[in-house]
Amino acid sequence: MAEEMSPEQARAVLEHADQLSRSVRSRARSMQLYLGVCAAGNSIALLMFGLVEPVVLKAVLTLAAVILPFVVITLWYRRLLVFARTPPPPRWGVFPYAWGAWVVWCAAAWIGDLAGLYGRPAYWLPAALAVAVPLTLAALRERRP
Repeated sequence: MAEEMSPEQARAVLEHADQLSRSVRSRARSMQLYLGVCAAGNSIALLMFGLVEPVVLKAVLTLAAVILPFVVITLWYRRLLVFARTPPPPRWGVFPYAWGAWVVWCAAAWIGDLAGLYGRPAYWLPAALAVAVPLTLAALRERRP
């Protein structure tokens, strides 16, 4: 039979279990965070694409706004201490519709550049908001732990 734990050992084990529980819950919020960061990053990238004047600066800032959210998400994932042994099968739910709507809105917004609306905030600000809507709604609909 195992030895009895002292109150200090029991407290340490419970604190460790609480820390693991927080890590698991943090990991469970990852899809919400991913979709929210993608929505914000893509909106900022679209604003850079439509409002920044020199072509080289526009390209650099747009690429940075697209790549930076994925770097942030990757670094956030790497700091998590708890991972599932076997990940669950993917739940598609609203994700194909959200990404499909996002592609349609991005294509519609980028047509504005071809239509000569370059540099007009009255066009690009609502377009950036419209691009963020599908991914933001998908993030809000994602199950919370």
